[in-house]
Amino acid sequence: TSVKTVMTPNPESVSPDMTVIEALQVMHDNKFLTLPVCDGEKVLGVVDVMDLIYGCGGINGWRSIFDSAMEVGDDGSETASVYSAGSKSRRSRNSSSV
Repeated sequence: TSVKTVMTPNPESVSPDMTVIEALQVMHDNKFLTLPVCDGEKVLGVVDVMDLIYGCGGINGWRSIFDSAMEVGDDGSETASVYSAGSKSRRSRNSSSV
């Protein structure tokens, strides 16, 4: 299987000038774990959610982000994984059929 067949074509991206919090919001809104950082058409790099959390102040930044998120309440978004939505994990299903 080639990467091309599983990649996300035309992915959402962030600019290098975007704040860490804004990038985390893009990730949350779109359920992304990674984002390319682009300047126009040029890809400068890739950030993942942990890069951004550390960019918010490491473990203390991580705690403050999630503490404040817990205070917000349910936003009504769909948060269940397509693989785990109320069922056993894919790994459990596959291993039980072995």
